[in-house]
Amino acid sequence: MAATDTEKLAFWEAHPGSRMRIVASGEKMTVVHVIIKPGSEIPRHSHPHEQIAYCLQGEATFWIGDKTFQIKKGYSFTIPPNMMHSGKIIGDQEYVSIEAFSPPRRDLLRGEFKPEESRG
Repeated sequence: MAATDTEKLAFWEAHPGSRMRIVASGEKMTVVHVIIKPGSEIPRHSHPHEQIAYCLQGEATFWIGDKTFQIKKGYSFTIPPNMMHSGKIIGDQEYVSIEAFSPPRRDLLRGEFKPEESRG
């Protein structure tokens, strides 16, 4: 068991315009706080982790597999393992979300966005 003052945790740049910090990680999942600047893009990628996200602020278009989703404050979404996905932040507000990955994202725990290296 552990308790962390997440306000003291540093953000790092995952990809241009996007920063995140690990707010918790255990044996079976990693939880991150994500902030992405308006107009920024999340590169197309996949990873062997199930991903669940909850939008706290802003708007984005996400492409998950062959479907398109408009996400805004109060929306959540799930990305199955190994599903190709990408996104673009729309509007003039930062996109802010809390996201969980299972199993833990080892690349993110190292402070890197390298989903191709997160296998295994």
